[in-house]
Amino acid sequence: MKTLYLQSYLSINGRGALKGRNLYDKLKNLSEECLLAHMISSSEKQLSNPKMANDVVDHSLFRDFDPTVIYVEGGLFASDDGTWKVPQSLVEKFVNEGGIFIVSDADANELNNYKSHYLKAGVLTKGYASYGPNNGRFVEYGSDESSCWEGHRQIVCKPSKMIFNDWLQPIYDRVDEILVGLPVKLSSWQGLLASGNQGSTGCLQNDEWTDPNSCCPFASIAQVGSGFVVFIAGNVSSDVWCSRCPQNTIWLSNICQFLESEAQQEIKRSLSHFRSPYSVFLSHRSVDKKLVRGVAEKLKSNGVGIWFDEDKLVPSDSLVMEIDKGLAGMTHFTLFWSEACVGAPWVERELSSAVKQLIDAKIPLLVVRLDLTSVPAIIGDLYRIEAQDMASDEIGDYISSALEKLRKRGDS
Repeated sequence: MKTLYLQSYLSINGRGALKGRNLYDKLKNLSEECLLAHMISSSEKQLSNPKMANDVVDHSLFRDFDPTVIYVEGGLFASDDGTWKVPQSLVEKFVNEGGIFIVSDADANELNNYKSHYLKAGVLTKGYASYGPNNGRFVEYGSDESSCWEGHRQIVCKPSKMIFNDWLQPIYDRVDEILVGLPVKLSSWQGLLASGNQGSTGCLQNDEWTDPNSCCPFASIAQVGSGFVVFIAGNVSSDVWCSRCPQNTIWLSNICQFLESEAQQEIKRSLSHFRSPYSVFLSHRSVDKKLVRGVAEKLKSNGVGIWFDEDKLVPSDSLVMEIDKGLAGMTHFTLFWSEACVGAPWVERELSSAVKQLIDAKIPLLVVRLDLTSVPAIIGDLYRIEAQDMASDEIGDYISSALEKLRKRGDS
């Protein structure tokens, strides 16, 4: 998991800019990498402002960091004009490709102040706050006098009494309660992630009961493409809530981990190597055929197409001849380099010509080094995977990841 955590305010506001320090630390420990900021922007004015230097991520850094999860505390918007902390077009692309986008802490005050903006955002989140039967100015909010913290609008929610979609049950592992402040009733959603307590939670608007029997569904989930959007209409992230109820951090980190895993499965389900946009040519020496065959199987299981099927993986006795045969069909060329390659007749005679032919055809060349044998200078600067201690499956995953990184570079 690679997490981009967007804090509530700019750092110039001091230590309080990051409301959920406990949660951030938890996600940082669980993540391969974790980046802290306030917003993503392409505005030169914002990027050049020294007061925002540590808080603004430009699009180039975002692509290089390549997060799998974006967690937004303190609501969706960076300013009163409805500017998103992450540009909407970027969110849509990110989620469609398998990213997890979580908007939290959109409590009653937030949804009252930014009603029109959140209604527009609902096109993506699929979660809409309820403004009562007459679509008034103020939201319907949850109240629970028998299961609360310091007030009836600070609800201690028990999973055993909550309503949520069955497939989300793993998110509640090791979670006996969560604390939500100023929760807002959602009027519609694609999937339900959390609610108040059945039997004790009800809903009010302007301090008048609208539905004393409602359990106040306040968190939704929507699948968009291969990824997911989570919308939490209540305070759950800040240290105020997580210190009182440490299981909030477990619940929120469970959401991130579980949905990231689900998104990866969605990507695999949506892809088939027969329909893959990639046709990866696998070039190797005969002595390495067993390993490369395993790599080919892993690539296919990842939904990556290979130019030759496993029975036609051609040893690289002549690189130029192989490239001539596959040039029209391949999108990428992968050369498996090992000690066996040093004695190959094409090392001196054909390697330079082969590389030039691939470059002229604008076909990326990946080098997979299987042992510590030095690679020739002509391929020394190419994208390389150091696979000395890797099994076939691991090499296949690295190649799949490399293809995705190269694609994103191309999109930029």
